[in-house]
Amino acid sequence: MSKEKTLSQKPVMMILYKRNTSLCTRDNQIYNTKQNKTKKKQESMETMKVETIAKEIIKPSSTTPNDLRTLQLSIYDHILPPVYTVAFLFYTKDDLISPEHSSQKLKTSLSETLTKFYPLAGRINGVTIDCNNEGAVFVDARVNNCPLYDFLRSPDFKTLQQLLPLDVIDDPYEAATTWPLLLVKATYFPCGGMAIGICITHKIADATSISTFIQSWAVMARGEAGDAVAGPEFAAANFYPPANELFKFPVDENANKISRITKRFVFSASKLEELRTNAASEDFVARPTRVESVTALLWKAIVEAGSSNNNACDMKVLIQPSNLRPKIPSLLPESLIGNIMFSSVVLSISQEEEVKIEKAVRDLRKKGDDLQYVIKDEGGSSSSMIGSKLANLMLTNYSQLSYETHEPYTVSSWCKLPLYEASFGWGSPVWVAGNVAPMLDNVTMLIDSKDGQGIEAFVTLPEENMMSFEQNTELLAFASVNPSVLI
Repeated sequence: MSKEKTLSQKPVMMILYKRNTSLCTRDNQIYNTKQNKTKKKQESMETMKVETIAKEIIKPSSTTPNDLRTLQLSIYDHILPPVYTVAFLFYTKDDLISPEHSSQKLKTSLSETLTKFYPLAGRINGVTIDCNNEGAVFVDARVNNCPLYDFLRSPDFKTLQQLLPLDVIDDPYEAATTWPLLLVKATYFPCGGMAIGICITHKIADATSISTFIQSWAVMARGEAGDAVAGPEFAAANFYPPANELFKFPVDENANKISRITKRFVFSASKLEELRTNAASEDFVARPTRVESVTALLWKAIVEAGSSNNNACDMKVLIQPSNLRPKIPSLLPESLIGNIMFSSVVLSISQEEEVKIEKAVRDLRKKGDDLQYVIKDEGGSSSSMIGSKLANLMLTNYSQLSYETHEPYTVSSWCKLPLYEASFGWGSPVWVAGNVAPMLDNVTMLIDSKDGQGIEAFVTLPEENMMSFEQNTELLAFASVNPSVLI
């Protein structure tokens, strides 16, 4: 299977002025001034250079026992695309800790953390992980020409990728299915601020998994390893059926052939509350959740942005992964590492139809209720029995889709994950972002704002669709396009 084909197995997605002639000169001057400021900011972001200082292999502080040397992947792990689940953590200056001290603390605590998260220091071999203590990659880097504050004024997504450690490996698609399974990059800004970019192969880590890893690592760095943090459990294949190398998932032959772009849209707490009120309906859902409301609005804007595409498929479908841990807490603890999700089509629409936000919210709620019903219907069943039923349901649903007739989009929520609590000893992060890397087509990631009330959406679409999407008036009534991160 070619890397190009494999990339998108699981997809996710002018203002016209009429002026009085006498005001044209003044308006043009104002416009040109704004354009020049925007251009300078963009040039600053484009010329921000991240220089690698050192690269090191970090091994577990203790050797993995022989009885833990082989970890079986689940069928869900197996069918996921060869990408990394990634998180970005940004911290302001701490006058009491030098970059050298920070780097050493991160490396030492990472080595200790890998003793518990031993598969992350191993190598994927087919449908198993050889937990051979090969190690994880740690990169030290620095930015010389851009203070952290300037970067966070308008955090450009393309520039953000420079803060990931994937530039030190030749082929990230191959690496995500072999080695390294974990990479970290600590980047130091001239102002004393820093960014930590973390990549864990998606073959073993969903969003909850990377959050659990970060929390455990941070606790270790603070010297609080004995405190109440549950040790990780690597038993995903005890829930979903074990992976089989003979099983091949259909791929999109046209994947990665269209230029795409990722942009950030922020829903403040007040605007989100207004959106929830607008999305509510006595006939459908009286009080939509934050994620339901944002997902419905984004779906409406995505569909409208792609409506003029002549190559559009007959149907657009929205896929939404759902974290199963809180749905079956007695069987699936939060500390369970792996891809413990149920992924299904939650919304679909033909070219002739129009999205109604209230109905989209209703359908999202119904799909969630249906999943809960399936789980409750298996009450008393073992973990593996429930996992087998859900896996069969997923694969049956996906078998009814065709890349020739269905255009898939994905909205994945990282909301409620405690990423803003990740303190390594120099305070909590001032900004957090999450996604997958390399990018996947038509994927949107939702993550909490720092206040825990707003939502930030990282939307990836074809460039021509994004031009229309980011000008959607209904979307812009509730979301700001890449506003400054307040620190």
